[in-house]
Amino acid sequence: MPEYDRFRIGLIGYGIGKLHTAAIRSAGLYYPELPPVDLVAVATTSEKSGKAAVEQYGFQRYTTDYRELLNSDDINAVIIAPPHHLHREMLLAALQTDKAIYADKPLANNLAEAREIVAEARKRNRNGQICFNLRHSPAMAYAKKVIEAGRIGDIYAFRAVYYRPSYIDPEKPLRWKGSMKTSGGGVSNDLVPHIADLVLWLIGKPARLTAQARTFIKERPVAKGSAERTPIDTDDHIIIQAELPDGGIGTIESGRLITGSINDISIEIYGSEGSLRWSVTNPNYLYLAEKRMPSDERGWLAIPTFQNYPGAIVPGADIPVGEMRFYIDSMAQFIRKTVNHEPYDPDFVQGFHVQSVIEAALKASQTGTRVEVENE
Repeated sequence: MPEYDRFRIGLIGYGIGKLHTAAIRSAGLYYPELPPVDLVAVATTSEKSGKAAVEQYGFQRYTTDYRELLNSDDINAVIIAPPHHLHREMLLAALQTDKAIYADKPLANNLAEAREIVAEARKRNRNGQICFNLRHSPAMAYAKKVIEAGRIGDIYAFRAVYYRPSYIDPEKPLRWKGSMKTSGGGVSNDLVPHIADLVLWLIGKPARLTAQARTFIKERPVAKGSAERTPIDTDDHIIIQAELPDGGIGTIESGRLITGSINDISIEIYGSEGSLRWSVTNPNYLYLAEKRMPSDERGWLAIPTFQNYPGAIVPGADIPVGEMRFYIDSMAQFIRKTVNHEPYDPDFVQGFHVQSVIEAALKASQTGTRVEVENE
C-alpha cells in the first residue's frame, strides 16, 4: 500500500479540472498537517489546453494521452474530470494502478457503466472518492447532525432544487452536453447529481419515483457563430417526484434555462418534529424550525454556520463561506483519507446510488410510469 509523504498529482481533464486543481493547491493552506502537493502532469485533449494548464497552474508537464499519465511512476494520485462518457474508460484504467483516485461527478454516463466501475473496484479491493461538494458546506454538515439526532423526526416531505441560466441563449452551443451519448443526460446527469446526493446523504435513497424531463431548445449551433445546427436530445429541465421507503415524498428539480437564477441550489426537509432549509445563495445560515418550541416561537431559527470547519487554521469560523470552500474541504478530505488509509466518503458506491436515481428518473420520464430505483 503506497505511502504519501507528498501528493504527486496527475489531472485528467482541464475543464472542471481547473476548479479541482485550485482546490488541491489551496487545501494545505487551510489544513497544514496535509502532505505537500506537487502538480506533476495534466492530460488534456489538445496541446493548447495542456500548455495553458502548465502556464496557469504550474503543472510540470502535459500530455494528450491520459494513459501516459496513469503509467507515470512519479504520480501517486489522479483527479479524473473529463466529459461524462469518458469516466468509465478512465476510471477502469485508473483502477488497474495503485494511484489514489478522485473523480468528478457523476460516476458514469449511465447505470450500467457505474455498476461496472463499482464491480471492478471491488474486484481489485480498490475505491476512490467522488466529488459531491455540497456535503462539505458547514450548514449541510450541521443539518446532517440535526437529522441524525432525531430533531426533524419522521420525514414527511422534501424539495431539492438546482437552477442555472447557463443555456438560456439558444445560440449557445452545448457541445458534448447536448448529446445523450456523450453526457448521459442534460441537467439530469449534470446538475441533478449534486442535489440527489444531498437527498440520499441526508434522508436516504428513494424507493420509487416518477419524472418528467423536457428539452425546450431542440437544436443549437454546432459551434459558436456557426449557421449549422445540431439536434439536442438532452433535457433542459426535469422534475422528479420521489417516494422514500417509509412513505415520505419529495421532489428533485433542475433546469438550465432559468432566467433570474445564477447558481441557485436549495434543499428543504419537513418532518414530524421539525423542518430545515438551506440555499447556496445564502450559504452561511441553516434555517431550522422545531415543533418542541412554544407555538409563538416556532418560526425559522437562523443558525450561523459560516466557515465552521474543524481543524482549519484559517480564516476563522466567523468568516462568511463561499462554494469554492466546499471544493477545498472535499479535496482536503480526499488527501486525509488517502494518507490515513481510511474509507472514502462519498465513494464510488455512493456515486452508483446517485446514478441509480438518475437512471430511474430518465426511464420514468420516457415511459410515463412509476419506476423502482435499483440497488446494487
